[in-house]
Amino acid sequence: MTNSADGYAVSGAEIPQSESPNPTPGKPYLRRAAISAGIGGVLIAVVQYLAPDFDYQYAFLACLVIGLISFGVTLYYLHRASYRAGKPFLVPLTTLAVGVVFASLVRIRTMSGEMIPQFDWRFASHDVPELQTTPAGPASDVLLADATGDSRSDANVARSDGDTDVESTTTTNQGNNLVVTWGQFLGNDRNGAVKERTFAVPQSASEIETFWNIGIGGGWSSFAVAGDIAVTLEQREDRECVTAYRVTDGELLWIVDHEAMHTHPLGETGPRSTPAIEDGRVYAQGATGMVWCLDLMSGRVIWESDLLQLAGWDQIESETSVTWGRSGSPLLVDGLCVLPLGGTPDSRERSLVAFDAESGQVRWTAGEDQISYASPQLLTLDGVRQIVSVNESTISGHAIDSGEQLWHTDWFGQSNGGANCASVIPAGEDRFLIGKGYGGGSALIEVRRDDAGGGFVAEDVWRSNRVMKTKFNHAVIQDGVAYGISNGALQALEIESGSRLWEQSRRNRSGQGQVILAGDVMIVQEEMGDVIFVAADPSEYRELLRLKALQHKTWNVPTLAGNVLLVRNAVQAMAFQLPPK
Repeated sequence: MTNSADGYAVSGAEIPQSESPNPTPGKPYLRRAAISAGIGGVLIAVVQYLAPDFDYQYAFLACLVIGLISFGVTLYYLHRASYRAGKPFLVPLTTLAVGVVFASLVRIRTMSGEMIPQFDWRFASHDVPELQTTPAGPASDVLLADATGDSRSDANVARSDGDTDVESTTTTNQGNNLVVTWGQFLGNDRNGAVKERTFAVPQSASEIETFWNIGIGGGWSSFAVAGDIAVTLEQREDRECVTAYRVTDGELLWIVDHEAMHTHPLGETGPRSTPAIEDGRVYAQGATGMVWCLDLMSGRVIWESDLLQLAGWDQIESETSVTWGRSGSPLLVDGLCVLPLGGTPDSRERSLVAFDAESGQVRWTAGEDQISYASPQLLTLDGVRQIVSVNESTISGHAIDSGEQLWHTDWFGQSNGGANCASVIPAGEDRFLIGKGYGGGSALIEVRRDDAGGGFVAEDVWRSNRVMKTKFNHAVIQDGVAYGISNGALQALEIESGSRLWEQSRRNRSGQGQVILAGDVMIVQEEMGDVIFVAADPSEYRELLRLKALQHKTWNVPTLAGNVLLVRNAVQAMAFQLPPK
């Protein structure tokens, strides 16, 4: 021991030295960052593995939440590691720089039907033709022929701005003789199918002639065709329009518009329904509830009605309950024009409204359930012709002459959430097929008379949440097999059993597009614009030809008028002439 200067003894033991600096101060945080990223990646992989049997939209949303949480936790641990290493601004500045560079180079061009952003280079140019604003003049006589083959070339067309006093220079009944080749939503038979294929299956894109490629206003309407006139709905700035184009060259023939707009960040802007053509008249419904009856040849307004006014709603109240915009396409039956009506919760009759097709007078209203986005259909069930309506959370059958509800069955949905968009499709005697997206599925339902009470009952033949999850599209049916886009992938289904026969591979998924059937060939409008021809073969998926077509998201149903295929979306419309059979 030694004495200190103040007389205290100091031990001869070695005085501990301060610890040397840790050469890797942030290593534990780097390890935690790796674990966080790994867990997030594994969870996302599990969700994506389950997505084909569940729902790609919900899977994407789940992955987005998982990814954001994992990304945030990983960044936190990386920041802690860099802070310990004496670089406190490394992670924030790097994250900011990457974000700025990404945002300056890339933009979200649109959102898919599964809410997945579709990215595009910010400075990329898309050569979409401009809108036509001036009607071209008389309709062509190339396809304007009646059943006897008499040419009709004396059609004069004029612009109307919704003024019911506009005089037509064409007799109203002149359009009655035009051959209606695709006269309404899902075609003349309202089932998305034509029995006979009138074109040869092209072996290459060079065999297909592009008739025209034009700019068009917003919306998800499709074309109805009579003779050489194709009619659709579109949004042009703050005007909701019914427009007619010449099939042979795409020239604008007439336009009828009024000031109205429906828009939503996810569903975007514009009308959603498809016009119907009958007896030289066009019947159309806009997304905000305006209904028109127009002269096919001139666009002259014959009558019009405002469904919101009829239902006692304003547009804000309507879109709170029916968020995505009115989408019902007119059903013409027995002198009636039938549409979904809608109304407040205390409305006693709000599922359907029937107008007199000639005068526009309301003949009846019916049904207590809120409307959906599906269109009413005409079916014969147990020998009785009736109107079948897919509503917000039910399916109901109604007498044509009075609207009396004959039967109903539950079909879950929310018109401000996981909505019902698909209509019923006849699927055998006294049966129909119905599908739904948003994690839903499909059902085969049989309607028959109740022997005890004499009324009708609807019973499930089968119901499944694993097959034919048709979100925006409808199944087409041939020889006991249904073909449709289920959860974004084309699928074949044996109707009787509900068994899946085949499904498009995940790599080749068509997205939330549309399908129509021409004899033994399906025409599939893919969500991102391509058109593919697929064999209607129950044994296997067989793609016959892929055609580069539209350049943007497409939810519109294709139109097949003879061997002319018309497709459109919210910015562009095209017509293709397919090779003759």
